[in-house]
Parts: sequence; C-alpha cells; structure tokens
Amino acid sequence: MTLSYKTHWPQSMGPEYSGKPNHFVEKILSGISTKPGIAGWIYESGEKLGYAYADDILNKVDNSIPKLHTMRHDAKDRWKVGMKIHPVINNRTKNRFQFAPVLEVKSIQKVEIEHFEGMVQIHIDEKYFGEVYHYGLDDIYQFTTDLETLALNDGFPSVEAFFAWFNTDFTGKIIHWTDLKY
Repeated sequence: MTLSYKTHWPQSMGPEYSGKPNHFVEKILSGISTKPGIAGWIYESGEKLGYAYADDILNKVDNSIPKLHTMRHDAKDRWKVGMKIHPVINNRTKNRFQFAPVLEVKSIQKVEIEHFEGMVQIHIDEKYFGEVYHYGLDDIYQFTTDLETLALNDGFPSVEAFFAWFNTDFTGKIIHWTDLKY
C-alpha cells in the first residue's frame, strides 16, 4: 500500500516550521539501512540532489535521528502486519516517486492522543504512555522522556513540533517498518 509523505512542513505548523524541509525521506532511508554501505538518494523539495551512502545521509540534515515509523488515521482498518509499504513523495502527481525499496509492516500499534485544558495524554495499545503539560499550543513546558522518543522516532525535530502537528485529538495507528515497539 502506498505511504505518501510531504517533503516540507505545512503552514499549520506555525512560523517556526512552515515551509521548511522535514527531511522525512533522508530520515526514513537512514532508518531502514542495515549497514553503512547501503546507499540512497538525497532530496530537497522533491528533487534528487545526489546519491549518498547511508552513513552520510543524516549528515545532510539538521536532526540526525532516523524516522522509524509513521502515525496515520486508519478508520477502515486497512493497515495490517505483513503488508507491503511503498514509501513515496509527490503521490497522485506526474512526479510521484518511490524513494525507498518496498518495506514490510512489522507491527502496528493503536495510538490515541487526547487534548485537555492544559495537558495532552497519549495512549498506545490502550495503555497510558505519557503526557505533556502546557500553556497553549506554543508553550509546552513539561513532558515525559518517552514522549520525546516517540516524537523523534516519528521524524519530528522536537516534542513541540510533534504537538504543532498533532494539535487536536487523534486516533490512529503507529505503522512500524522496523522491530521497534512501544
């Protein structure tokens, strides 16, 4: 099944992130590399910039933590363990490009993000995972280490960026293409 990615943060993320590259392509390529010799393409705005070896890919981006999973709505319960993932950019355009080899869904976890006044809670597989206390969306001030790990592994540069994207209640799945599980 196609798993489509944007190459830049949307305007809804606010002025700190809006329009800036998210480096998901590079982060995913780095996360699926099993050894430094595997190579991949470096992209900017959907254009190939050049070929690089996996150990060099993240040296090209600001945040050097690989993207190890993605979180998606799945109201029709389509994502299943064992399915094939086709990671692409520019989906449904003439410039559609599959930037990585076909991957396999290794595991799926249910995720729920609930926003309350002054805090956000996350549950994974119906178990409490962590919470963030904040004064408004732009002023996150206290969170658990587990939430930082989740945000970084999902490709976000920070917990603040994660909650700029997930700024309303969310129910969906974490789709894993590595052996990682929370």
